[in-house]
Amino acid sequence: MMPEGSTGYARTVPLQGQDIICLGPVEWGVINSVTSHSALGLAKHNRVLYVEPLRSWATLRRTLRWQRRGKESKPALEHITDNLWVFRPPPIALPGLTRWRFVSEANGIVLARLLRRVSRQMGLRDPILWSTLYESGSVLRHFASPLRIFESVDYDAALARDDSHRALVLALEADACRSADLVMAVTEELAQPLRAYNTSVHVVNCAADLEFFGRALDPATPLPPAIARLSRPVIGYLGGVDPWKIDIALLRHIAQQHPEWSIALVGYIWFGFDASVFADCPNIHLLGKQRYEDFPGFLKGIDVAIMPFPLNDVTLRGDALKLYEYLAGGRPVVSTRVPAACRLADVVRIADAADDFARAIEAALAEPPALRAARLLAVRPHSWEARVREKSEIVRAALDARAIAQMSRS
Repeated sequence: MMPEGSTGYARTVPLQGQDIICLGPVEWGVINSVTSHSALGLAKHNRVLYVEPLRSWATLRRTLRWQRRGKESKPALEHITDNLWVFRPPPIALPGLTRWRFVSEANGIVLARLLRRVSRQMGLRDPILWSTLYESGSVLRHFASPLRIFESVDYDAALARDDSHRALVLALEADACRSADLVMAVTEELAQPLRAYNTSVHVVNCAADLEFFGRALDPATPLPPAIARLSRPVIGYLGGVDPWKIDIALLRHIAQQHPEWSIALVGYIWFGFDASVFADCPNIHLLGKQRYEDFPGFLKGIDVAIMPFPLNDVTLRGDALKLYEYLAGGRPVVSTRVPAACRLADVVRIADAADDFARAIEAALAEPPALRAARLLAVRPHSWEARVREKSEIVRAALDARAIAQMSRS
């Protein structure tokens, strides 16, 4: 293998030596998002600044309440690991983002100024600006950058409280697309409508940290006590528990039809999800927030992993990180008919009704161990290393095209 400093190695890395600012959807470490995985991957060969959301005091307090956690005292600029920093803007945003479009414009101007300041502080040189925020059109326009990227990772309009709010979200997303030099989306379903606003739209699916979740296959990986105490078999869901991705009626049906199964939901209980709906289902266990480092152990303790998604605009347009993670841990997977599962239908059992879902779990519990190899083979191309490389190739091509265009004009 050639050393990193060699010319041969340099040719194999599509994007290196760049400064990149990534605007993240949540505070660093709250969840492992597409943005955080991308930032970690890009930081292997570039300097990356992950920027937490600019919020008002009111929004910050509300978010902490929704996420059921307290305000932590952390530095405004924190060095996380080699080539990766996190910037935490002060809570000085104007409130009212969900009501008035001018708020997004004003907050974008404020954030652009903050980014210019922290860029000077860090000595960033012509940083690429990369955003996954639908309301980021203003900051994309007001922050000078050699390349501005908007990446769609969810159908945010589906979470709007009413038609007026939905129209505003769609308008702001369209503005972000127009303000970007290129657009990425994690699924074709998300990408398709964005092509009306930008001619350079690319689809790059989600992925998994294959080595990390592969620890679920290691006999030495310990089972966390919260799942080790459950009676087997354990039917498990790994990830945030929110009202858009949990079909409550489906889970209740499975729990009542099979009281001998332990159904474990591992992850944050998000605002809007009423856990009391399972009060009469003693075999449904809400295990709550857990350390990310323990996720392979939780996955190891699951006999069948499930994606009990209701069919809505969130699940029918977005990707599913957990699907790749489940497969990386070798678990049998049962899912409702969402596009992410259909793309890997050779190794995922797909069910259209509650009874079908229960039968699919029964079949998964009875399957021979030899089928695990097929799952591991199917997920092998879906690593974050591969996805970051794919994104890097798109960015490298865009930078080269802009450089050629500038040379032709000079």
